Amino acid sequence: MFVESLKNWLKSFFSGSAETVVPIEASFSPLVYRLESPKYQLFDLHGENWVSGWVFYWGDKVVSELAVTADKTFVGNFSVNLPRPDVGAYVPFVPAAKTCGFNFKLPAPSSTLKKIQIDVVFSDQTRTDFLIYDVDEVRLQAAKFAEYQKKLQQIPVPDGALVFLTQGHSQTEEYQNGIIPAVLTMQSYLQKSGVDIEQIKTLLDFGCGSGRLLVGWHMITPLIRLYGCDLNPQLIQWAQQHLPQPIDCQLSHLNPPLPYQDHQFDFIYLISVFTHLSLETQKQWIQEFKRILRKGGYLMVTLHGELYVRNSFDQQHVHFLAFDRTGYAEEGQASVEGENFYRAFHRFDFVTELFAGFAIKGYFPNGNDKHRNTLFQVAQSQDVYVMQYLGE
Repeated sequence: MFVESLKNWLKSFFSGSAETVVPIEASFSPLVYRLESPKYQLFDLHGENWVSGWVFYWGDKVVSELAVTADKTFVGNFSVNLPRPDVGAYVPFVPAAKTCGFNFKLPAPSSTLKKIQIDVVFSDQTRTDFLIYDVDEVRLQAAKFAEYQKKLQQIPVPDGALVFLTQGHSQTEEYQNGIIPAVLTMQSYLQKSGVDIEQIKTLLDFGCGSGRLLVGWHMITPLIRLYGCDLNPQLIQWAQQHLPQPIDCQLSHLNPPLPYQDHQFDFIYLISVFTHLSLETQKQWIQEFKRILRKGGYLMVTLHGELYVRNSFDQQHVHFLAFDRTGYAEEGQASVEGENFYRAFHRFDFVTELFAGFAIKGYFPNGNDKHRNTLFQVAQSQDVYVMQYLGE
């Protein structure tokens, strides 16, 4: 009964410089954002909710307000002007990113409220669709969410220093509360790509860090056998000592092989992993995935797309040219490969060639689909690919 309920939940919820020599054909969304609250399991169905996060536009427009509607009732306009130095530091070429934060309170929802719609209002008073929060589905899943949240509180959380290694921030509460939305989003990507989650019996989180996402899979789909690997011994040691016993985490290395049997896995995912590996290393790992993934199994990969290229190489035309010509670029010294200081960038056409032997079943530029922005993205504005291994 719950499996069918979960299917319905997923189905409804996730529905540059002027001097640049060669312009890149844009395939990214110019609206860049992060919704920080309220998380699904923390939405108060009987009281007030604080809506917080940040949003800015990659271009000439400036976001000034968010217009909020509860079903067909207008709630109000709320300013987007709070200082977000953490965001501004990552996108120095977009001045508005420095003050792109929002934080406002919504009144207690009525018992019949179905959805909250949030639209972006620009400084020129034009507007565009932004987010839809499906309150009705939260209400239907409230008992399960309460159960998940209770279980989450019983599972240890790494300290701020370890959290920073994988999340780029030290907020342990955010690390924990983001687990359930992230895994539900991953399952939505799979469903939209035609994958039957019930057919997944074995799963590998490649680059699992401290096992954050594995915790969510363990709670939501407890019958799947869960494995994780990472090249950071500190993170793996923590995972081995603190995660529930059914989760098997092992130390890996920069290059193959992995300690797994041939055709062992139905599903492998890589969240922001190939984004920090050289092309040669990526090719080695793709061959290893073909060894340990069953024929017909699935691979989910997140990659730096064109939005990241524009931000990283805003003043470096040679990299723009290289990416435009080949669909691929990378930067960083070999000594830091595998770390955040080493970065790789992929375009869709290059990905199709790189993953020869796989069929792309789902593609979500910037983590979104063409129908609706994703409320809680898995990897900030990264392109998400779902592929099926065709076998050899």
